Amino acid sequence: MKTIISFLALFLSAFTFSQEYIPMLQEGNSWSIRAYDALGNQTYYSTLGISGTEVINNQTYYYLNTNVDCRFREENGVMYGYSISDDSEIMLYDFNLEVGDEITFFDEYPPNYCASYGDCGCYNEPLVVSSKSEEFIADEDRIVMELSMYGKVVETWIEGIGSLSGFYPFWGFTFWEISHKLTCFSTNDITYYFNNFNVCIGIVSTEDFIISGIKLYPNPVTQTSVLKFPEEAKIDLLKIYDVSGRLILEESVIENYYTIEASKYHSGLYFYQVFSDGERLKSDTFIVK
Repeated sequence: MKTIISFLALFLSAFTFSQEYIPMLQEGNSWSIRAYDALGNQTYYSTLGISGTEVINNQTYYYLNTNVDCRFREENGVMYGYSISDDSEIMLYDFNLEVGDEITFFDEYPPNYCASYGDCGCYNEPLVVSSKSEEFIADEDRIVMELSMYGKVVETWIEGIGSLSGFYPFWGFTFWEISHKLTCFSTNDITYYFNNFNVCIGIVSTEDFIISGIKLYPNPVTQTSVLKFPEEAKIDLLKIYDVSGRLILEESVIENYYTIEASKYHSGLYFYQVFSDGERLKSDTFIVK
């Protein structure tokens, strides 16, 4: 009898810990995100989706429709981001962590920026897993983890979906004081709403179109790239910062574009902000190779 009980216990234990994790990286999945500044003003929206796959170093990576530099892969409940520009990989999610575990994402702002596409939300202090549970979300039982810093929950991860800040972790706590919120997650043509939203991107206003039209191409900057401004935006000031937050350029804008030359910058990550009549319209990043 003891042998049978021991066998059953071993079988159940093996079954419990061998269940597959629900993957985020499935074609057809998409995430919609709204961004807000420190005053609660909406700044812009974005929708991310899986566009395809690419084999790099014998590993299959997925890439998104909005990110030309980064690729992503999952393995045993862990998701990694790989940067083509600096040929490095970092961990983004780990659903194997337990309550009390600490995790430090970066000791400093990294050259690999696959962790946060948009405004940098990189943490340089340890986060602690403060809770871990299983909840029925989006028609499946999913692991839900809360991560805290200094006793405050700053990240909530949902298995197969990602952070409540969006596809990427760290977006909700950012260097530029811009907070991102996941509005909806779609899979298999079914949409699920989060953070008390009932629409994915809401009504697209004229301002949304203007902001989305502010683009830098190509990015990364290898020789010369052009930051284009819609005429309606009436951009009159540009600021560029390095990863430490040091202002390295502040220049009046008189054209509907600004040229960025790689030879004038050290290789690495930079932030730009564009203004119209004293109002900041957009903050974003670029990489110089």
